[in-house]
Amino acid sequence: MDEHCDLVMKGGITSGVVYPRLVAELATRYRFKNIGGTSAGAIAAGACAAAEYGRRHGHAQAFERLGELPQQLGEPITPEGRTRLFTLFRPTPALRRHFAVMVGALNAGPRDAARAVLWGLVKMQAGLALLALALGSVLLWPLLQAVAPALPTAAMATGGATAMALCALAAALASRALLHGHALRAAGVAALAVGALAVFLRLLAPATDWPTALGHGLAVWVVALLWMLPVVALVTWRFGRGLLAGLHANGYGLCSGQGDAHTPPDQPALTDWLTGYFNTLAGKAPDGPPLRFGELWGHDDPELPRDINLEVMTSAVSQQMVYGIPLRPGTPRFFYDPVEWARLFPPSVMQALDEALRAHPEGDGSEPLREGSRVLGPEGRPLRPLPRRADWPVVVAVRMSLSFPVLLSAVPLYAIDWSLKTNAQCRQAIDAAATPEQRAAHPLQAKRIWFSDGGIGSNMPLHLFDALLPGHPTFAVNLKTAHPDYPIHDQVPGNEGGRVYLPVDNRGGSQRFWNAPDDAAPLGGLVGFLASIVDTMQNWRDEIQFPYPGFRDRIVQISQRPDEGGLNLDMPPKNIEALSRAGAMAAARLIDRFHPAGAEGGAGWHNHEQVRLGTFLGTVQPGSAALAPSLASGEWTPLLKDLRYDAPQRALAGEFMAVLNQLAQLGPDSGLSLESGALKPLAQIRITPRI
Repeated sequence: MDEHCDLVMKGGITSGVVYPRLVAELATRYRFKNIGGTSAGAIAAGACAAAEYGRRHGHAQAFERLGELPQQLGEPITPEGRTRLFTLFRPTPALRRHFAVMVGALNAGPRDAARAVLWGLVKMQAGLALLALALGSVLLWPLLQAVAPALPTAAMATGGATAMALCALAAALASRALLHGHALRAAGVAALAVGALAVFLRLLAPATDWPTALGHGLAVWVVALLWMLPVVALVTWRFGRGLLAGLHANGYGLCSGQGDAHTPPDQPALTDWLTGYFNTLAGKAPDGPPLRFGELWGHDDPELPRDINLEVMTSAVSQQMVYGIPLRPGTPRFFYDPVEWARLFPPSVMQALDEALRAHPEGDGSEPLREGSRVLGPEGRPLRPLPRRADWPVVVAVRMSLSFPVLLSAVPLYAIDWSLKTNAQCRQAIDAAATPEQRAAHPLQAKRIWFSDGGIGSNMPLHLFDALLPGHPTFAVNLKTAHPDYPIHDQVPGNEGGRVYLPVDNRGGSQRFWNAPDDAAPLGGLVGFLASIVDTMQNWRDEIQFPYPGFRDRIVQISQRPDEGGLNLDMPPKNIEALSRAGAMAAARLIDRFHPAGAEGGAGWHNHEQVRLGTFLGTVQPGSAALAPSLASGEWTPLLKDLRYDAPQRALAGEFMAVLNQLAQLGPDSGLSLESGALKPLAQIRITPRI
């Protein structure tokens, strides 16, 4: 197998079930060189890298085993019928009941979500709700006595409880109608409730005339509502207080990814499972030392070419920064608190980190610290530097990329803020100290940095592995909502454009579909508007690249229904199977289009090479011509002597500037531009940071 490819996968929580069969199908024709992703895409990228490592080291069935994963995740394994996928997300004990409430609202519309949460609150605090109803029924006694003064106490209690229960039921039905935007229906429910109360009061006191019964029925309804409003507020406050306290104590996530003493051995939590699963795919013992980046690379030097290159994205939300992992050279040194990380990673990972630091105490090598220097966290505990990039367990990188806000705990790291005077003074004291013991007397203070989901900054990192003139294809997988003109029909073989779309010519993929805002109702419109703002902040960079030539032809689009992927933690097995079939279909489409042995004989790759050459020339030639005025000014070449170059470098720089000046004159002298012959839209040459 001589063909290679790169693969980039989009995030999407449970949408990740689309990837295993896609990867396994591609692996029948390609070897993977560079693999990247974000969030759930990072899980798939880690699994793909582990399987590629396994295939190259004697585990011939690694990708076949990966392809079986969706079936395993869709298997019901609990008495309640929950799938293995659902059991991976295990809330911390303090938040189990809160998690149960919120699961009902996942991937539901605003009104359905609100109804699910309200009903979950009632079930969660049933005791408080029943006590409130009992106390509320006592408040109704004076109204009942006004209608039936001779009513015995037992009958009064029964009547009050019945009236309060009737009011609670009517209030629930009216609230449901309001949440669905049916104000008239809610008013009708209220009117029926008053009528039913009047009938009930007539049963208690048959001599009461109808006008009196209706008046007292209305009074009962109003009193009951006035009582229920603070009760609902109290229930909500208790829920919110417990939720906030639990999230704060658990890294702002319902689930840490780790199990506890009560976790069944056959139902591991997410991070525990990932650690063993990556090892299994790599042909290593599931409970052995975790798979390292250095094993994927084939060596421990991050600057050398890598056998298998895995890169994932993470978001340092405390710094408002996005990082690629493995961290780039020159990245500030990060530290971790072993106490905190032991709550996030299994013992095998913590042991691997300890052993890596014992073997190489310098850690990742950036911003080296003097021997004996100590770094403390906000709680005063000593921190440890992250190990060398080659010694990072793959599962640590993946976990840092998939910390979906609120669902999964963020990962805490620490860094030294050298802009603070206290740390600058400590560094001076450390530099002046003669012994490690003296340096230890001046501890440096580090700030916490929360690392959350990589999709916050780049949910579809198309920039990964992109080359000006690539030597093999870099495929990307985008997950999107279904197009209204191309419905999903799983039973239709191929389902052209419905479930899977890959452009067949250079016109395809240049148009982007978007959903019109739902402004029919005030609440739904506001929620949708705010959600669109978040989506724009998250996806604008990715979206702007989709229609560009050289990108759009290699991005396979997979459509999802509303009840598939995303936060649908309790997807039924049939949905998991449907998404996994879509992944296999997408891989088949890529192979047919790009592989030399595919149905099109590699026409897609040949076309891609033409497009990339055209965009390269159409971008670089005008960009070089734009340098002509600056180079002709004669101001830049003399500056070469001031740069920190040695003699050979300075000579090379002079030759390069001379050739660049010649390139800059090609366009203006001939009056031609290669920009006109390139596909549009066309990119521009700019110096941008490397993530």
